[in-house]
Amino acid sequence: MDERRSRTPYEADSAEDSDEETRTRRDEAFEAEIEAEVEAIYGADGGGCDRTSWEAFWTRASRINEAKMRRAGLDPNVEDPKEKFGRFGQKLERGRPREGETLYCFGCNAACDGRFECAQCLEIFRARSKVVPFDSWERAFFCGPECYKTRWNEHCERHGPSSAGPTKLDGRVHRFEAPLGNGALWHTVELKRVDFEECVPKL
Repeated sequence: MDERRSRTPYEADSAEDSDEETRTRRDEAFEAEIEAEVEAIYGADGGGCDRTSWEAFWTRASRINEAKMRRAGLDPNVEDPKEKFGRFGQKLERGRPREGETLYCFGCNAACDGRFECAQCLEIFRARSKVVPFDSWERAFFCGPECYKTRWNEHCERHGPSSAGPTKLDGRVHRFEAPLGNGALWHTVELKRVDFEECVPKL
C-alpha cells in the first residue's frame, strides 16, 4: 500500500466527527504519526539535544509544526513574512493600509476616504486576528453604499469560509465560518451599521 495514502489525513483543529471517541482516536493517531515522522528525520533524541531543556523543547515543537506544514502541502522552509501587503502593494496594519498609504475602494478601485467598511469583512478580520498573529486578510472599504450594492454579487464571494495556517510557530489549521446576515456597511464616522436587504449572501 502507498505509504502516503495509508497515513492519517491532515485535519483542521475545528474538524468535527460523529462522536468524541472517534475524534480523540483520530487526533492521537495523527500526533503519533507526526512524532514518528520527526524522529525518523532527527532521531529520538532530537538531534543530540538535551530534551529536558527549554531550547530542545522549542526545537522539537518547531519540527513538529514543520511536519504538519508538509502534511498540509506547505513548504516550512519558506518564511512567512510578518509584514503584510494589500491588493495594491500598500503595507497593512491591523488589516488596512497604514496611515499615509492610499486606501482604495474594493468595488471600483477608486481612492476612498475609509468612511464605509464592509461589516462582514470586518467580522472575519476580528475573528482571524484573535488566533492568527500575522495575517494577510485585508479589510474592505468602499467609496459609498451604491458602489457596495452594485458590486455585491462579486464581493460577497469573499465572505465564504476561510482558513489560516499551519506555520512554524503554530501547526494548526484554523477554520473560520462565513459571517451571517445580509450585506452591510460599517460607517466609521457615525459608528453605525447600515444593512442592505437586497444584498443577500450566496448559499
